[in-house]
Amino acid sequence: MSPEINRDLILRRFEQWLDDALAAEEPPTGVDREIFLALTADGEANGELERSCDSYALWAAMTALTQEVKLQGRAFKELNDTLGSQAGRIGEEMRTAYRERERELQREVERRCRRDILSALVDLRDRLGRGLESVQESAAEIARAAAASWLKRLIAKPGKEQAAGMLSALQKGYELGVERLDQTLDEFNARKILCQGQPFDPRRMNAIDREESSAVPEGTVLEVYRSGYEWNGEVFRPAQVKVSSARAAEREK
Repeated sequence: MSPEINRDLILRRFEQWLDDALAAEEPPTGVDREIFLALTADGEANGELERSCDSYALWAAMTALTQEVKLQGRAFKELNDTLGSQAGRIGEEMRTAYRERERELQREVERRCRRDILSALVDLRDRLGRGLESVQESAAEIARAAAASWLKRLIAKPGKEQAAGMLSALQKGYELGVERLDQTLDEFNARKILCQGQPFDPRRMNAIDREESSAVPEGTVLEVYRSGYEWNGEVFRPAQVKVSSARAAEREK
């Protein structure tokens, strides 16, 4: 037997033994099973190896396989690092958006609460204002009665002086209450809309009455029925006013 035949026979037996050993084991994780199937596909139908190779080709194939495993392992590590960084970034973005949403909800709740409080303060200001006007009218009537003739003062009931004193004290109380409410509204950044004698502004006023007048230009506010307020630069409550209109004779000209 020639040395060349012995060499080929030894290589074939070694390859056969290596294929049998690898076929009984599961392929390592990360390596496709097709790589091993491609290496053992030829010759398995007849149970014999129909090809021959030398030791250099065998080691070259094993080296290529080793490099492929290393490349896939490196790619897997890079993918894992990328996914980890992306997951951390997405989690931080979600936490930031959640915190911002919480702040927006808190600001909205605070705004609604302040709006409700402001509405109650404005309503109380209207009530105190009407009470003050009523007291002032009563005080004016008593003052006119006091300025009557000496005979009327003589036969006047003695309780009127006491009533005048009570009205004066009540008026003072109303004035103090209105003043304090005006300070509170100013702290809330609420401003009363100036209407009396001003041109009618449909964005801030509601015209609920009209009166013909030639003393002022048409569209001038003659009387304020209910005060309007602005809050943070926006109309919180429009004013209800009476507006002047041109006389019929002037409109026909």
